[in-house]
Amino acid sequence: MKQCVRLLEFNCMAVLVLLLAPAYALAGPGSEVLIVQGELPQMKVLAEYLREDGQLDVTIADHKQLPEDLTSYKAILVYTKGTLEEEAEIALIDYTKNGGRFIGLHHAISGAKLENTYYFDFLGIQIDSGLVEDGGFGFKHDITLALINLYPDHYITSHNVHWGERTAYTSSDSPGAERILPAFSLHGTEVFINHRFTDGREKTVLCGFKYYDESAKRLYMQDRAAWVKKCGQGEIVYFMPGHVSSDYENRNHVQMILNAIHWKP
Repeated sequence: MKQCVRLLEFNCMAVLVLLLAPAYALAGPGSEVLIVQGELPQMKVLAEYLREDGQLDVTIADHKQLPEDLTSYKAILVYTKGTLEEEAEIALIDYTKNGGRFIGLHHAISGAKLENTYYFDFLGIQIDSGLVEDGGFGFKHDITLALINLYPDHYITSHNVHWGERTAYTSSDSPGAERILPAFSLHGTEVFINHRFTDGREKTVLCGFKYYDESAKRLYMQDRAAWVKKCGQGEIVYFMPGHVSSDYENRNHVQMILNAIHWKP
């Protein structure tokens, strides 16, 4: 009789533990995501969304202290402003080529990484010096940035993402007529201008951006706000927005990042 009582108490306790456990701890196999950060406040906001809404087990690490084994991660999100340590650079590239999913956020493509040996070839990206007006890489702070949906049928841009605006847009990568396309805007953020692809059509462009420079009286429309690319057995996904914490409070933006984690090519 005593054994039956103890067994009943154990079962009740097990049920209670399950009920009290955080939702993201119950997400099951393949729920682990690593964020490699260079600025923590923004990534804390993103991590909270991925845990609560995505039911993912999220770890945040500095690029100088990566876990030794990356193979267990469903995706690795990279948000580092400066140069990557070479050991981390090589580890992230190997992880991707061997079947991992590398998701670059904003600073993941920055001028400081020109000092890295393999990184830009891995991404298929080039950034040039010189004036922005002449094609040189540049950025603008504290601006309003419109993200344009260039691939409305893709899982990343469509699943639970609500494009509440419509705007006129002309593609930067192919000649064509102006079209009215779905969009949403981020305010008080930063834009990167003149990212150049070095791998042609290997990339699938998901989003463009539209930004009007008040000081230069110039409108920029470029097919560079979000893209995906096959890399070995894995994939690279890049989202250009994400400079400030409020970017990660925009549900549509973070939902696309969550979609990129779950996306099945």
